[in-house]
Amino acid sequence: MNSTLKKQPKNWVSVFGNADVSEDKIVLRSGVTPESVPNSAPQPPHALLKCNVEFEDGVVECEVWPSESDLRCQFVLSTGNGDLFVGLNVLGAPYGFAVFRNNQLDPLGGTGQGSKIEPNRWYTLRLTANGSNLALQVNGVEIAQASHRLTRGQLGIYLQGAGETALRNFHVLSGEPVCFVVMQFSTEFDELFSEVIRPTCENFGYRVVRADDYYSTGLIIDDITRSIQEASLVIADITPNNPNVFYEVGFAHGIGKPTILLSDRKREKLPFDISGFRTLFYDNTIGGKSVVQERLIRHLEAIAAPNRALNAGA
Repeated sequence: MNSTLKKQPKNWVSVFGNADVSEDKIVLRSGVTPESVPNSAPQPPHALLKCNVEFEDGVVECEVWPSESDLRCQFVLSTGNGDLFVGLNVLGAPYGFAVFRNNQLDPLGGTGQGSKIEPNRWYTLRLTANGSNLALQVNGVEIAQASHRLTRGQLGIYLQGAGETALRNFHVLSGEPVCFVVMQFSTEFDELFSEVIRPTCENFGYRVVRADDYYSTGLIIDDITRSIQEASLVIADITPNNPNVFYEVGFAHGIGKPTILLSDRKREKLPFDISGFRTLFYDNTIGGKSVVQERLIRHLEAIAAPNRALNAGA
């Protein structure tokens, strides 16, 4: 993760539920919610709040005062296909991750089964998102990890519990999302990288890196797979039959990483396994580079568009 993180402003709106929002605190009111369905059991108060800060990569942190051990306090993040809930009391786990899609919560990982949250004390919740790598800390102790793709979208908080609960000191440290570029190292591809890919992606707020930007004493393949996991986007040039490139493309597809494929038109036929994926073909000329740049811009806009639509409707 890029170390140049900036604290973001916060401005909360209650989308639904029983929360009071002040300048420095969010409070879930005590009591029970009246029956909304005849003959159904009363539900504890619950609330969903959204803020004006968009998040994809970095750190989200807050302090929460649970008035009961069953309180649910969870960060809500965009994934492009449902919302990710991270925090306290997720699907029976005191600490965990779950994805809400198709009108239900699917578990993504959890820990602490058999124990309970201790009420009436302050807890510090901290979520670190580094590409697909997610880590949850409670009071400075890392207690749960998960791997899931996040997309840029407005942050939310979900609260549910019968007692009055407070949340304070909420802040966001947003990092630059990373675009990891996979290609053969040679002059013609270096020019495509430096003249087209890097400046175009940087204009969309990505920090653009290639494998040769990393230096370590470990295994190269470990560096590559970790870089793909930590990236928000992968761009791969598949013009030559380079086994390393195809391995890295396969790994990116396997973990669900958004991937844009590029190929020079001089390549006659794509391998069968990737022939079904949309590929941006280009001519390795000055005019050809301007065309692929325009198409790359459209693809990057398409990746961002669903999140803009979600935010507009929030």
